[in-house]
Amino acid sequence: MRTEEFDYNVESRIVPDDPVELRGKSREDGKMVVLDRSTDKITHTVFSTICQYFRPGDLLVLNDSYVLANVLWFRYGDETTHVGLCGHEPDGTTIVDVFGWPLAAPALTLTSKNNDRLTCTLLEALPDQLWRARLEPFDLVTPTLVEFGQRVDDITDPNLTLWRSAPLAYRSVYANTPGSFNIPSAGLHFSEALLAEAVAKGVEVAHITLHVGATETFAVRHITEKEVENHKVRSEYFQVGDRAAAQINRAVSGGRRVIAVGTTVMRTLETLAAKLEPKAPVQAQSGWTDLYIYPGFNFKLVDVLLTNLHQPRSSHIVLTAAFAGKELVMRSYAEILEGGGYEFDMFGDSMLIV
Repeated sequence: MRTEEFDYNVESRIVPDDPVELRGKSREDGKMVVLDRSTDKITHTVFSTICQYFRPGDLLVLNDSYVLANVLWFRYGDETTHVGLCGHEPDGTTIVDVFGWPLAAPALTLTSKNNDRLTCTLLEALPDQLWRARLEPFDLVTPTLVEFGQRVDDITDPNLTLWRSAPLAYRSVYANTPGSFNIPSAGLHFSEALLAEAVAKGVEVAHITLHVGATETFAVRHITEKEVENHKVRSEYFQVGDRAAAQINRAVSGGRRVIAVGTTVMRTLETLAAKLEPKAPVQAQSGWTDLYIYPGFNFKLVDVLLTNLHQPRSSHIVLTAAFAGKELVMRSYAEILEGGGYEFDMFGDSMLIV
């Protein structure tokens, strides 16, 4: 399928830079477009009405990972530089950004300014100022980021203090596991009150973890191949515990709908089921997924998807087209752009596909 089929005109598109709470709005205030696959109908509404689309017995699956401040200061001799962590790899390496530091070279080892035990050894230069690196000991990485991590804005403009003053605005209300390098954004729309309303309606809630890494960067999710089938996504680490696996299996065996909140949850759940027969029980597990979902994919677990409004020619919009059908998805984007007022991408509005 040609990638150009997933293009749309971005001239009138609004892409906010900050979470809604930092713009004087509440989480559930945003717009929501609803795509009904059974009727081919598109409805424009607001996110606060989402519980109207839930049914008693639905299983709402949430990604509990939250984004870390991903920039650390390192030193090499008398020189210092900041290093941005972009995503971990299955082989134990990490993709890092050295921001054009002129001393960067293969086999160079830097030491953290905040923890002398943590080192970063540059291994291989990649495009866009990125490097493959090895951070050791690896188990110190997340604790060091939690305590000392900064965002790029902290470095480039000390006057920008939004992240430091309101870190909770950048994570979902149910997030409790640090580890992502970009925001799992679909869940940002839920308030605690709205989740409580869903539970009161009889919706069951399950939590899984997928740490968002390099697949969320524009350079990786933007498809440059002429055919979508030739694109590749990077691997990301996930965990599905015993409780969540049991909840999923009970929902499937009982004929109840499984609702994925975000493409991260979609990829995790469909990874669990990828090598199984339809409706076969899934197993609790952890590991890496490089699952790339595009039209023609055979969905085995997910019945409903909540996601944000995505960039054109991206792996995310291709995923939604695989789930809802390309014609319906692209028609919805045409309506969204024609009607105006919608906000796109990480801190923007949402799409519910039922």
